[in-house]
Amino acid sequence: MQIEFINRETLGSWWSQTLPGIHWRLYRHSAPGAALILPDGTRRELEPGFLYLTPPYRKVESQCEGNPEQLFIHFILNSCFVPPEVSLLSVESDRTFEELTGELEALLKRGNPSESKAQLLAISIVSLALNRLPPGILRFAERDSRISRACRDLRENPGYSWSNSELAERYGLSADAFTRRFRQIVGITPYHYLQTIRYALAAQLLESTDLSIGEVCERIGVNDPFHFSREFKRFHERSPSLYRAERQKK
Repeated sequence: MQIEFINRETLGSWWSQTLPGIHWRLYRHSAPGAALILPDGTRRELEPGFLYLTPPYRKVESQCEGNPEQLFIHFILNSCFVPPEVSLLSVESDRTFEELTGELEALLKRGNPSESKAQLLAISIVSLALNRLPPGILRFAERDSRISRACRDLRENPGYSWSNSELAERYGLSADAFTRRFRQIVGITPYHYLQTIRYALAAQLLESTDLSIGEVCERIGVNDPFHFSREFKRFHERSPSLYRAERQKK
């Protein structure tokens, strides 16, 4: 497990956005008012008293009509997936969760999200939540080392011009068998997996750097800026320039 980001913030109407990406997300809210719109159009309120988990590679939308306090943790579980029809998981809070999240929130209030203790608390919260999920909900690509290695190669080299046939040959499978096995374990095709990684990275680069659109395209392996802009808007529902303006202003 790799903890990528931890924070605590007061939500508002700005928390109305699309949430694709390569990260798992864990949410805990202090009050009602926020919700997630799942890929099938279902609206799920994020209620206090629960911890919510969203797996990666799902196009989930957020909405907020109030101002709840949100504790969130972004993390990566390499080669660990849930069935493709699952977009939101919930775990009821209890005294153990309340103690751990309370201690983490106290650290965040003091402005120490990268402190080693905060990282350890986040790992404890996530690990406990994952262990409370229904049996069998988590799938592990390690059960097929070929798919595990393919996922790693795509994550580590998103700018490379991968093809299904090249990946299949690398792991000793036909192209059809590789795609079928990949989708069986990961829940999406290799192409969709790579696209999600690329456009999550693009969003991160637009938000945190001053790279030009052309330079961002080069980083993620897209040759056509017009195609990039169209695909970016499909993932994030905003043009790259508008996304950058909104996120850097926030």
